[in-house]
Amino acid sequence: MAYILNESRKNYISKINKVQDYIEKNMEDTLTVEQLAKIASFSPFHFQRIYRQMTGESLYSYIKRLRLEKAAFFLTSNKKQSIQEIALSLGFSNQASFAKAFKTKFGINASRYRNQNVSYSSPSNTTQKHIKLNEKLLDPNIKYTEPIAFTIQSMNTTQVVYIRNVGSYKGDSHLFEDLFSKLYAYVSSNEYMTPTSKWMVVYHDFGDLTKEEQLRISVCMSTDKEVNDNQEFGSMILEGGSCAVGRFLLKSDEYQLAWNYMLSKWLPESGYAPDNRVFFEYYPPQKYDISKEEKLVEIFIPITPL
Repeated sequence: MAYILNESRKNYISKINKVQDYIEKNMEDTLTVEQLAKIASFSPFHFQRIYRQMTGESLYSYIKRLRLEKAAFFLTSNKKQSIQEIALSLGFSNQASFAKAFKTKFGINASRYRNQNVSYSSPSNTTQKHIKLNEKLLDPNIKYTEPIAFTIQSMNTTQVVYIRNVGSYKGDSHLFEDLFSKLYAYVSSNEYMTPTSKWMVVYHDFGDLTKEEQLRISVCMSTDKEVNDNQEFGSMILEGGSCAVGRFLLKSDEYQLAWNYMLSKWLPESGYAPDNRVFFEYYPPQKYDISKEEKLVEIFIPITPL
C-alpha cells in the first residue's frame, strides 16, 4: 500500500523546505536556530527536534554537510580560488575549523583532495587513484556525451513553483513522471500556468559527494503570478545571471552522461567557475523531428569568470 501524506505532515514538509531553501542561499552567513525556527514558524525550543525527526539529520549536521559538499565541489571546479577563500565564502569562521571538518568528513585534507582530483576532469589520465567519498568513487575515466549546441546565456531572475523529493532518483523515470504529474495538477488547479511557463528540474546537491538517501531535487514550473506556498508545494526564486547552457538530445539512460560533459569535461577547461546558484535542467518545447526515445534537454550551469 502506498504511503499517503496527511495534511499536517505536508505542512511540516513545506516548512522544512522553506528552511532548506534559505540555508542554501545564505551559507556564507551565520545561521542560528532562532533565525531558522522563525522562518519555519516553530519555536526555537522545539525546532531542532522537529527538524531531525522530519529529515533524519540534525539541523547543524545538515548545514555542515551542505557547506562541506559545496566546498569539495569548488575545490576541483575553481582552482584559482584559495582554500581559505572557499572556506570563508561558505560560512566557516576560519581555515583551521574548515580543515578539521573537511578531513573528518572526507578522510583527506582539502589540499590533497584538490590535487588528487585533477584527474577527475582528464579522462585520459589513468595513473591517479580513485578517491572514496561517502562510499562512492570519483572515476578518472568518466564517460560523457557531447551537446548538440552550446551557448553562454544571461538568465533572468525567475520565480518557480516546485515539488521536492529527497532520496535516490537516478534512473527512476517513474519518480519524475509522478512529480511532474503532481505539479501539473497543482499549478493547473491554481491557475499558475501561463503561456510562457517553463518546466525544469533543480538539483540541490553534488551527485557523488552526497549520499543517495540525502539527495534533493525540485521539479519546477516558472510563473509570473503571485504564489501561495501550499504544504508539499512551495515557491522559490532562481537568481539571474550568466549560465553555460548545453543542449542535448537524450535517451532516459543518458542524462548522467550529459551532466558529466558539463561538469567534468567543459567546466574545468572553460575559464569559468561555478557560482553559488543552483544547477538545473530545462525542457524546451520539442521542435525537432525526433523519436519518442529522445528528449530535448538543456543543462544550465551558473558561472562566473575565473
